[in-house]
Amino acid sequence: MMDIDSITKDQLIKKVIEQHRKIKSLEEKSEENKSTTADITNKSDIRYESLLKTNSIGILIIDKSGIITSCNEALLKFSGYKREDLIGKYFTRRVSISTRNIPKYVSIFKDILAGREAEPFQIIQENQGAEKRYGEVYFGPILDEANEFAGFKIIVKDITSRKDLEEKIIESDYKLDSLMEISRDGMIIHKKGVILKANSAFLEIFNLRSVNLEGKDLIEFISEDEKEKFSQGITENSIKPLKIYGVRSTGSKVYLEISGKDIIYKGQEARIEIFHDISVLEKAEKRIKYLKFHDSLTELYNRTYMEQILGNIYRERHLPLNFIICDLNGLKLVNDAFGYMEGDMLLKRVARILKYCVRKEDIVARWGGDEFFILLPESTSREVEEVVNKIRGICSNTEGEKIPLNISTGVSTRYDSSQDFRKIIKEAENNMYKNKLLERKSIYNSIIISLERMLWEKSHETREHAERLKGLTVKLGECINMPQSKLDELVLLSSLHDIGKVAIPDSILLKKGRLNSDEWKIIKRHPEIGYNIAKSTPHISMIADDILAHHEWWDGNGYPQGLKGEKIPVNSCITSIVDAYDVMIMGRPYKEPVSVEEARDELERCSGKQFNPFLVDKFLNYC
Repeated sequence: MMDIDSITKDQLIKKVIEQHRKIKSLEEKSEENKSTTADITNKSDIRYESLLKTNSIGILIIDKSGIITSCNEALLKFSGYKREDLIGKYFTRRVSISTRNIPKYVSIFKDILAGREAEPFQIIQENQGAEKRYGEVYFGPILDEANEFAGFKIIVKDITSRKDLEEKIIESDYKLDSLMEISRDGMIIHKKGVILKANSAFLEIFNLRSVNLEGKDLIEFISEDEKEKFSQGITENSIKPLKIYGVRSTGSKVYLEISGKDIIYKGQEARIEIFHDISVLEKAEKRIKYLKFHDSLTELYNRTYMEQILGNIYRERHLPLNFIICDLNGLKLVNDAFGYMEGDMLLKRVARILKYCVRKEDIVARWGGDEFFILLPESTSREVEEVVNKIRGICSNTEGEKIPLNISTGVSTRYDSSQDFRKIIKEAENNMYKNKLLERKSIYNSIIISLERMLWEKSHETREHAERLKGLTVKLGECINMPQSKLDELVLLSSLHDIGKVAIPDSILLKKGRLNSDEWKIIKRHPEIGYNIAKSTPHISMIADDILAHHEWWDGNGYPQGLKGEKIPVNSCITSIVDAYDVMIMGRPYKEPVSVEEARDELERCSGKQFNPFLVDKFLNYC
């Protein structure tokens, strides 16, 4: 009887365990171990979390105290537990799969703590009345950024379907042919490399249609440079999986994990090989390796890469070593005005610009949220100046665009190896912040001007409307003896009260017919968007609350907060009265203008309902 258990032992996960020792916790933090769990979780990489969430492999995270801190959906599905049954519980006391194996687990934990590799083993899961399931368990340590031990990870591969297959094969050898066909893995029975039988999954892997492979040489399906490795592997009668590249009928390569064993087939000695397609896993592994040292958004190198190479690669021969720290100004304002997708596009654009501006041998990295890092080995001050001037030149040419670019830069130089890298980088950051401070007002002015221009272009608001509002609001403000500082705020508010509309789609903002309920919900967001824009812009932040409240009604039926009466800021009340009056007498493309008398009658009718009655009275008598 053939040893199918040895044939189908899946070691798919082992490479993942070996190569990614920095996978941290993946989901919620345990309330009972917040400090330890936070240390693991906060240093986790979201890119790994995304990969594991889409995986069918069960994952359980245990802190170094033995308490379960996290698990994924695949683990819950395998075990039959609910999440609350596991999180915060001691592993060896809670999980039924461990009951009969507590001594084994304790031994494994000791091996890991001693730096020894833990061998995988199989379990039978019968927890909580769930159907019997088989799993293959792998243990590994979790290391923090300092490469210190932080906990354990347990990976459970559900091999129930394969176990079922094994039991059926063992039960009856003569059913082998049919059982091959229900396998999702490619299976070949051969004698000294000559194929006796292939299943449909094998044909699918190699992109073959209904082809009779009997009599063909199995080596034809192996990549030329790995044929010797494969031939040696199948003659050793080894149960150890072999990872090699196969060749499809189209000529493309497929990455395979191949396991095999000698058997008796139809009364003669033969060998069975199982071909598991791990091409997707290989791509994921390559992507994980790539993301370890690259930023996923901009595809530039990341901070981790820069910090590693600074101390390990650049020596005396690379001096002078210049550093440029770049900061994208106004990113928060762009995110608030247009959304994070627009902000991400802006970051990608900056990455392309910086790569264009530097020399071939220079390295560009994303240093933080809106900061970038340029390393210029063996560079002169003139070469550094050329790079900085290129960046500034490109930014200055974007002033008339939807989102003008503004990048502050700071430079520092390492002249000899005795200088501390950290101090040199800190000097560049300080220089960048000095430049940012000097340019701060012009930075935000240019962005606000751009937003105003966009508002006029995409809505019914005009520069003339804004100028009329300025005159009327100031006049009304003077009637109630407002101080000059408040009058200045009124002037600013008259231009920017509807600034949040820049984020409203044109299809809604310019619609001539009635808006439906969903469209009204979107329109009603513009005071909040305008508030966020103002809050993130220092020199107009003082009118943020006024922008938020300019659609509130005196009787409390306005939006977005439903403020009532005196709780509505005075500036907001003034702006809403003057804005409504100007719209009525000047009209809109979708609405005919009315006479001054009709407009005044409408204000009086809405006094005490929509508008502040005291201010309406002042407006009608003095304006």
